[in-house]
Amino acid sequence: MKESRKTLFKWVAAMAMVAMLAACSTKAPAPSTNTPTNSVGDSDPIRLTVWAQPSLDWPTNTDKKNQDLYEYIQGEMEKKFPGIIIDYVGKGWGDDLRQNLMLAVMAGNPPDVSFGEDFVPELAKLGALSEVPADFTTDLADGPMEAAKFEDKIYAVSGMTGIFALMYNKDVMTKAGLNPDAPPQTWDEWLDMSKKITEAGKGEYFGSVVQTTGLGGTFRIAPFMRQLGGDLTSPDSEKITFQSPENVKALSFLKELSLTAPSGSTALNDENALYNLVHHGKAAFGVAGPWHISWSQNEKCNCGFAPLPVPEDGERANVIVGNTLWFVLKQSKNQEAGMEYLRIIASKEYQEKFAIASGRMPSNKLAIANTELVELVPELAVYGEIVANEQAGPLPSYPKNGPKIWEAWHKAQESVLIGDKSIEESLAEAQKTAEDLLK
Repeated sequence: MKESRKTLFKWVAAMAMVAMLAACSTKAPAPSTNTPTNSVGDSDPIRLTVWAQPSLDWPTNTDKKNQDLYEYIQGEMEKKFPGIIIDYVGKGWGDDLRQNLMLAVMAGNPPDVSFGEDFVPELAKLGALSEVPADFTTDLADGPMEAAKFEDKIYAVSGMTGIFALMYNKDVMTKAGLNPDAPPQTWDEWLDMSKKITEAGKGEYFGSVVQTTGLGGTFRIAPFMRQLGGDLTSPDSEKITFQSPENVKALSFLKELSLTAPSGSTALNDENALYNLVHHGKAAFGVAGPWHISWSQNEKCNCGFAPLPVPEDGERANVIVGNTLWFVLKQSKNQEAGMEYLRIIASKEYQEKFAIASGRMPSNKLAIANTELVELVPELAVYGEIVANEQAGPLPSYPKNGPKIWEAWHKAQESVLIGDKSIEESLAEAQKTAEDLLK
């Protein structure tokens, strides 16, 4: 937690500096009109800097599927920009990537293209992103694209997306005397099975892993609040709803479920370590996105996937997660090439190739509908059914003091699910803090 707060402090400081610079300028930084945009007729090849990886790994990895994707993008880019050089740079993910982007914008040397997840509206509000042509997004699903907009304008394309399902280890269920082909469908069934598995395991294996810390924990808590009609804010994100009765009930269920988790696992910040408990037979159940398909296979897990269990008085609901958004920085001198890169990422062809290589869910509706893709990655059919039948949207984007509001919520969820503080008291404190920050 100390490290995450340090990261958050740096991020807030960076935001303040960016805002100060913006206030001292008459307009947001933009490419000079005297600077060539390196279109097809230029004599020197373009050098495009991309803070992202459009594949399973970086270009230096020798995996064939990995290299095929880079070669495909390179070939498509060369059709318009012969000899183009694309430099792929790793700058982290989540808060680390957000901070690095903000510092680069502030210094005037951001990349041409980057990816991210939940901070596109914040960057757009600062004038740091270029608007994306609407026709680039015609075939992209509405849910993933909600997080790509600011004030009804589009600033990114969704390259891959996700939604949550229940992952279950069939071997653990079998050991505990349960039917490995009959995962739980309700909260009560899930809790009952988790208790039986934990009892049968006698310390060797347990019922469920429950992720509780940081943004990853919030993503996995949100579906259960939404199943009851709760959420973190009102639909317009203007009113904080942390302490709603629906949220209290969802956290109460997850708190009870966490008692069936392997000792110490609820406090883990390392998602790899947490979900490998399921992959390696130390726990039966976990909330998993589509990226767990290939991950579980790589870990040799006999894992199945099913829709999330639902409370008796609730409805199916979910959250958009793992939503990889690609954008062009407004300070880039390679606007035309950057936009062409985004067009390729949004295409059916690229997203099908990436889905086959990674098991990830496309955002492109034509790719999602491809029956050949589901035949190659049959587990995607479960996630496709969830998308078709569950109401889902991104986590809220707060109009003011977003990082501090998220810090208040994370503190509450952790004090409830890891500590012994009462749910009502924790949520009331977080609600007051968040409301004050929105004033």
